[in-house]
Amino acid sequence: MKAQALRNALEAMAGMPGLEGCALVEIEAGMVWHHAGHIEGVQTFAEAASDYWRLYNRLAHQFKDLGDLRASVMMHAHGRITLLPCGKGMLLVTLTRQKSDIDWTLWQEKTRELATLVDAL
Repeated sequence: MKAQALRNALEAMAGMPGLEGCALVEIEAGMVWHHAGHIEGVQTFAEAASDYWRLYNRLAHQFKDLGDLRASVMMHAHGRITLLPCGKGMLLVTLTRQKSDIDWTLWQEKTRELATLVDAL
């Protein structure tokens, strides 16, 4: 039941205006738990993008004076990948187009809801 609630919440997030897709990825393994969205290859993007986060984890000592990484955004020519921790050991990967009008405040609220669901599993 909790897993279904998590899937539903992720699908609701992916349905937000401006979002192309999103996924929950286990940080250590890079395994996608759930993904949703209308862009092809969401799961593949998410697996690959989680490598960015693991690279930071390997090099974190170089950035210790800046504090913990809270989010990461990669701007590509045609889209944006936003990475954010989402519950214990999980990463939220969100795909958007470069000039999409996103309600980032609502996105953060939905992210907190997802984190609560992840931690309840």
